[in-house]
Amino acid sequence: MNIIDYLSEIKILQIGCGGTGSWVVPLVSKLINNIRLRLPDTVQISYKLIDDDAVEERNILRQNFNEWDIGKGKAQSLVNKFIYNFKDLQSTSYRIKTRKDIFGFCFSPFREELENLNSLTIIIGCVDNNKSRHLIYKSLKYFLKNYDDKKKHIYIDSGNLLYNGQVVTLSFGFEEFLIKKLEEYEPDKAIELKKQIKKRKKLNFTKMFPLENPIEVQQNCAFFGDQSQAINSLSANIIFCNLQKILVTSEMPPQIITFNSSGYSTFEI
Repeated sequence: MNIIDYLSEIKILQIGCGGTGSWVVPLVSKLINNIRLRLPDTVQISYKLIDDDAVEERNILRQNFNEWDIGKGKAQSLVNKFIYNFKDLQSTSYRIKTRKDIFGFCFSPFREELENLNSLTIIIGCVDNNKSRHLIYKSLKYFLKNYDDKKKHIYIDSGNLLYNGQVVTLSFGFEEFLIKKLEEYEPDKAIELKKQIKKRKKLNFTKMFPLENPIEVQQNCAFFGDQSQAINSLSANIIFCNLQKILVTSEMPPQIITFNSSGYSTFEI
């Protein structure tokens, strides 16, 4: 069973195109195009980059930009580089500030008739502050509680320092949809997924990313400052693997994957 066979619309929204986000784009754009080539014409798939920052000279030390990108918007620069991977790759120079902003990006369908069909929106969060993380997380919780269950969301959030970090993947209605389809076509897998969910430790997202955390600072983009190209590209690859797991093998990744580039990795469910 392939879950995308039961969707009418798949939207990938990437918020943040800097340290990690700039390395995510070449991987995800290629994946999305490969999926698009296998989709029927009735299913729409999109990939949009959201970031209001411009490329600075210091960014090219560890982010996926070059000297000729300096002064240009990060999101548009990445579209210019990787639109050959996915011809419908789009960007917008915008800073997400409110729930209404997220609502606008999540709930604008390709066609009006898609409103009543099953859609999946995956938000890839490559932000550098916990306030933005809280806004995305709380907005998706609100949508899950107050809107049509035909609209499902997944939030993949990445955060890291110089050597270590984590990728958090959360379902907002998608796992329930996946279980329902598995019960119809692969009941054994449905039972196994239910068991995994039941024994899963409850994740307190807002506690994991406290707003008052004194360590949280804006990244200085130094070559070996708070982050590096190695750790950013590692984070991007884990995001890519999680996305591939969802869309290609119809599975939910672990809620938390922690990693340490200084010599070992740990995977936690």
